[in-house]
Amino acid sequence: MSQSPHYGYPPQTPPPPVTSSFTASRLSSGGGSGRGPLRRKTVLGGLALVLLLAVGAWAAWAFTGDDSPGAKKPAQTAKGPAAGSVAWMAKPRTTPEKKFNSALGTWFTDHLVVKAEPDMVTAYDVKSGEKKWSFILTGPLCAASRESEGNVAVVATMFGGHCIDLKAFDLRDGHRTWDELVLADSGLGDTLSPEKWGKSEPRIALHEGHVYMTWNTGEQTRRLSDGKRVDEQKHDACEWVDAAGGAQLISITYCGEKEIQIRSLDPGKLGKPRWSTAMPRNDGFLSIVSTRPLVLSQSPGKNSADDQFDFVTLDPATGKEKARIAYNRNWRLGDCFLVTSGCTGALVDQDSLYVAGQGLTYAYDLTGGKERWTYKGDANRSTAPVAVHDGRLAVYTPATSDRPGRLAYVATSSGKALRTVDHSNDARDRKNEAVMGRIAGFPRLVDERLLLIKDGGLADENEGVILAISAPEGKN
Repeated sequence: MSQSPHYGYPPQTPPPPVTSSFTASRLSSGGGSGRGPLRRKTVLGGLALVLLLAVGAWAAWAFTGDDSPGAKKPAQTAKGPAAGSVAWMAKPRTTPEKKFNSALGTWFTDHLVVKAEPDMVTAYDVKSGEKKWSFILTGPLCAASRESEGNVAVVATMFGGHCIDLKAFDLRDGHRTWDELVLADSGLGDTLSPEKWGKSEPRIALHEGHVYMTWNTGEQTRRLSDGKRVDEQKHDACEWVDAAGGAQLISITYCGEKEIQIRSLDPGKLGKPRWSTAMPRNDGFLSIVSTRPLVLSQSPGKNSADDQFDFVTLDPATGKEKARIAYNRNWRLGDCFLVTSGCTGALVDQDSLYVAGQGLTYAYDLTGGKERWTYKGDANRSTAPVAVHDGRLAVYTPATSDRPGRLAYVATSSGKALRTVDHSNDARDRKNEAVMGRIAGFPRLVDERLLLIKDGGLADENEGVILAISAPEGKN
């Protein structure tokens, strides 16, 4: 099993997703009798719109790392950066290419945050931002495991125009444990090229010592220890695929015009799933939020708005629906189809679901679907759940161009406010945080740092990859 961060959100086994993006995800309609998840269009919501008025460029807001000339040193206390101040920042280490600019993949050890970029992987000390190790990828990044296991993560890079070069590496020191081609014959990999896979990008998940990779015409498992192939299945072309590992290995496929298949897979016998269930294509689009408990997001089908997601808890033994939390118009969810994060704006912790709202954070019981409580924050800004620790839920209100961000702590039993920490109101800090608050990614609270991390594509070398804000634990 992977090592979880000491405090906050562990995006490994399984990864409970949260957000700082606060955007509305919309899917265009597909062909056939049902609507498939086509290329997603992100629409800014709430006060995030005001950010557009300030050009919106990270470079225009003077993002500088700690080693840059004129970089502002964070406010200090005897124990380190003051609460709410920017502790460190990281930009892309090379100039991203327009065609291959994916920055998918973020993993943690006890004290490191490991970030994949389009052409390299780098580990930073969570508290100080010091670079601990880095290696250059042999080709452009094209897929990354959603979770890590036993301090090992897996990425795929392009080889000969195909996304077929799998690499496993140790998160603690960056050494590569193995490197294998998914398909040895490049002629068999036509469907693993960007020109062929359409909307069905390859996905990678880890489960019980295995690596699972799925794409539009097949799926494969390998041993995580040495990369040796275990099983492989081929199928007719699918419009879209999704997968997540951790407690279970869950696969979702949109193949054909009638059904969506949800399967709990045995990595040793892909053709004999532990259970399988299907739903009509017109019943909506699914995304995996968590595998322990097993929670999916489901947007309505037919003619309903595509960003109005329900949350559905499934029985892990059978796949049958146990509880449903119906869409609330006051929710402020982001993209529920990010490759490595599930549904942004939602956090699953044991039997509870926490959802971002406009000035609110909602808590629900996943066993019965009932609302437990509502926390009231800033009425004019979205407030997102970030992490649960020792009976406290941390919720994040992102900065705007003229207002600082905020991290509050509330009791998970009641939603009562315990402590609030306002972030730095320095103009540069505030504006950089505001930009990072609307990226394709979500905040993690790890080792007394609130980390805003880019998990989507990088437009240029001036974009932020990580912004770390000091978040020391308080008495309450």
